[in-house]
Amino acid sequence: MRVNKFLVFVSSFFVLAIMGCNKVEPRKVVKAPATPVAVSITPVAESTNQPVETVALPADVLAKVGDWTITSDEFNQRIKVVKESVKDFNEKEPGAKAMLLNELVRQQLLIQQARKDQLDSSSTVKTAMKEFENTLLVQESVTQITKDVVIGDEEVTKYYNENPNEFKKPKEKHLREIVVATKADANAILVQILQGSDFAQLAKDKSKGKTAADGGVVALNAEVAVPAMAAAVANLNAGDVSSVFEGPDGFYIVKVETVQGGDTVALAEIKADLMSFLKLRKQQELLQARVKDIQKAIKVQVNESLLKE
Repeated sequence: MRVNKFLVFVSSFFVLAIMGCNKVEPRKVVKAPATPVAVSITPVAESTNQPVETVALPADVLAKVGDWTITSDEFNQRIKVVKESVKDFNEKEPGAKAMLLNELVRQQLLIQQARKDQLDSSSTVKTAMKEFENTLLVQESVTQITKDVVIGDEEVTKYYNENPNEFKKPKEKHLREIVVATKADANAILVQILQGSDFAQLAKDKSKGKTAADGGVVALNAEVAVPAMAAAVANLNAGDVSSVFEGPDGFYIVKVETVQGGDTVALAEIKADLMSFLKLRKQQELLQARVKDIQKAIKVQVNESLLKE
């Protein structure tokens, strides 16, 4: 069952996902179910292994571990966060909620014991907590600065029309080659080609290259790896033949068999991606401008000599 798969996953995931630390957005309260999930938790006394008297929980409290409690609304919010990260998690499956609550309880037991052991006083933990706090502050700052950025259809259309070359599919040229040892041999073969001889047959008969047996067929986009070949065919159209040029294996003649691509992608196909790109670009511009404003009030100094070490 998917619940079992989730249980394995959440054991390593709960430190982040259950805490909801992967979001800087304010929490939205989710209405609690009419009947809270019933989970039996037997409190144990600190000094003995004997169960202590169980105290009834308030109506809205789902579970209590030491001084920590979680309400039904808070638990539903945890479910929402987990579902955003574990797409196939279904809280309605039998045992799913109990598994999730069990991980929350385990987490609190470890946290509270760690505090008793004063692990939160270690320099490593303090440094990590400070760094995490700084990360959240930066994320929240960026969110507040860029929250009002909106890209409309007019901006998308304008950018698309003003930058047509950005939306053209790359051209793919299907090539054949003839490779010989000397320039004189290549020139002689080129004359035969210009007089009407079949390029593919000449490649089979006279080429010394690895592609000779296939009539000189070159792998698609192979010219990218051979600058001389790329330059030779750059301005050729389908059916054109290059002049003789020198390459890594000798002297070459190349024919462009067909050309595919080069047409413009329709706006409808890339509108969503383009809108995301423009929004991100505008957010970055706004953020950079805001940082410059902040820098006017907060002095920044850099020891350039240390960067050179």
